[in-house]
Amino acid sequence: MGRFKPYSRWLGAVGALSLVLAACGGSSSSSSSSSGATTTAVPKTITVGELLPMSGKEAFVGQWFDHGVKAGIEAVNAAGGVMGAKLVPVLEDTAGDPVDAVTAWKTLQLQNPTFVMGPSSLEIMGVINDFENAKIVDIMEGGTTQLDHMQYPYVYRVFPSDSALLAAEAYYAVKSDSCTKASLMYTADANAQAEVPAVIRAFTKLGGTILDNEQLVAGQTSYLSEVSKAFAKSPQCVFFHADPQTAATLFANVRQLGHMNVKFITGDTGASLQLAQAFGLSDASKWMTGMGSPPAYAAAQAAFIQAYNAVWHTTTPLPASPAMYDGVVIAALAMTAAHSTNPVVWRPFITKVSDAPGTKVYTYAQGVKDLKAGMKINYQGASGNEDFNKYHNVFSDFTVVQFNSAGALHTIDTVTAAQVASTY
Repeated sequence: MGRFKPYSRWLGAVGALSLVLAACGGSSSSSSSSSGATTTAVPKTITVGELLPMSGKEAFVGQWFDHGVKAGIEAVNAAGGVMGAKLVPVLEDTAGDPVDAVTAWKTLQLQNPTFVMGPSSLEIMGVINDFENAKIVDIMEGGTTQLDHMQYPYVYRVFPSDSALLAAEAYYAVKSDSCTKASLMYTADANAQAEVPAVIRAFTKLGGTILDNEQLVAGQTSYLSEVSKAFAKSPQCVFFHADPQTAATLFANVRQLGHMNVKFITGDTGASLQLAQAFGLSDASKWMTGMGSPPAYAAAQAAFIQAYNAVWHTTTPLPASPAMYDGVVIAALAMTAAHSTNPVVWRPFITKVSDAPGTKVYTYAQGVKDLKAGMKINYQGASGNEDFNKYHNVFSDFTVVQFNSAGALHTIDTVTAAQVASTY
């Protein structure tokens, strides 16, 4: 363990630096212990802001994320908090809209959060410039390709981009489902349409041909015309993106025209029970696939399930919740490593506790123990390795998931990071 001592001394130096920054208005302050050593004072509680779509067409996304955040808070607090301070959540609803997100963010700021979890791809661009100005760390989950090369120093994304997700969809379609001729049916909103170039690029690189590309205006009473065009050239599969309300009408029309006989492939919303119910569970169990969280490390998964069960009283977590759990744990470890709750001080430690090299740790408690021993750690999460690249994005494996007719989600295939990379 001697090789970690220089890192320990460096942490101490940064801790001392935090005192200077705190004197300039940060959240930390200094005090002297009885031994005469200078330490960093920590507040009794640390506010965790949640900026999530709890209402609107995709309110289920907000529910997924909130479940993960609350589980992460439980895990940290059960292990003693951050340097003794308990995490306390404050939630504001963005309604899944960039304009409403601005109002929610302004309200949340009044609560002085130390860091923010969320928002999603639906509304992130409405507030993304504000986090650096406020010097507040934001940890978000959402696949929007607009963040693939982001230059926002205070924003970190804990789930892979849709570029990787869509590449995984294309790889599964061609390599596992033997689909080489496909149609696209995506809603016309900017978030959905941003996915189209990526899936076309990946599918064609793998030798596939796009036969038709239909834009769906959400909430219409009929999509018979769009379905007829999409199936005019007999596609072997269909890539789609739609909210549950739109999907219910769309797939009723697909059945009406006799086309419920090919695989319909979508992204992480395919792990939503609401979408599967809109599709029709009987048909979804045969014809719809989605993409799930990467396979978890066993120890990290066990810690996540324990915390999740303590909060939500079930051992069956909602989709996408593991990554938000990981985000809370990473933030807490970064504060611990920096000996500070001042975001200006602890933000650079996010990659220091999550990225290789370092001793692999799978729980918050183990991470704290190793940090106190002066070790450089590499957190391995419930959703994957959580190693950030220079654009603050992560990149890992995907699972292909499908509901059975009883509404239970199960994994039917895995697409590895190497396989995803082969489509770029």
